[in-house]
Amino acid sequence: MTSRDRVLTTLRHEEPDRVPHNLRPSAEMVERLRAETGATDFAEHFGHDVRYVYLPSPPKPDDVPDIEWTPRPSEADIASVAEATRALQARGLAVCGGYACGVFEQAKAWLGDAPTMTGPYDDPRGFGTLLDRITDWKASIYGAYAAAGTDIVWMGDDLGTQRSLVMSPQQYREWYRPRHRRIVEHLRSIRPGVRIAFHCCGHVTPLIRDLIEIGIDILEAVQAETMDLAQLKREFGRDIAFWGGIGAQSVLARTTPEQVKVGVRDTLRIMAPGGGYIAAPCHTLTEEVPWESVVAFHLALHEDGEGG
Repeated sequence: MTSRDRVLTTLRHEEPDRVPHNLRPSAEMVERLRAETGATDFAEHFGHDVRYVYLPSPPKPDDVPDIEWTPRPSEADIASVAEATRALQARGLAVCGGYACGVFEQAKAWLGDAPTMTGPYDDPRGFGTLLDRITDWKASIYGAYAAAGTDIVWMGDDLGTQRSLVMSPQQYREWYRPRHRRIVEHLRSIRPGVRIAFHCCGHVTPLIRDLIEIGIDILEAVQAETMDLAQLKREFGRDIAFWGGIGAQSVLARTTPEQVKVGVRDTLRIMAPGGGYIAAPCHTLTEEVPWESVVAFHLALHEDGEGG
């Protein structure tokens, strides 16, 4: 199987020849790669199955307030991403669009944490109008990736903490679920078969059924320190795929290489059977992870990624 075949097979909830994998390195970790190997590209060096393409980010003019800066992708931008996507797919690689923060996260970036949490109570009409404007903007960005032909469009919102949801399920369902649904429907109108990944750090188990119902195909991050992987696979594994799940804190950052291999194998044993799993750390890999653990992570996947 090519990497792309492998990823698309697992997203159909079928078992590929081995579990597809990737990771997202921090800039410091890329420098460590260079120092250790002379290479500069994690994905190329370790043979990742998923690669990313990115829309350009135009610089904001100084005289435009942040809250008014909502640049839309141009036809030229989409054409450039489409060309990069086709080139990667021609090499047999699966392609995912670059991440742009979602409706809740953008509101927090503009307003701050506290005003975003109190907005539904302080000014429901004005807050709803703001969220709608963000939704339209984000739909145009995610939609550009769908139009460019990426295998996966990557949207999301950080809705969880280490212990619980950031907000009640009821508040999510009133204020954010309808807007996430609108984005999903927009993406399907562009390309009905596009796979949609939803990024969310932290504990999000109470909202997984909501994400399934609005049409999300993949839950990305899957933070093992905050959710029960066996429960996720048992309750939701037929309806949504999982991408991540290998604890950046618990498996990679503070363990020996042999313990990393055990942690990866334990995760695969739970998540790989029946397909529906892309293996990855549940967060960007930072410099606190020892280099030997990075190598052990990849060795374990290549040695033990043959199904469950």
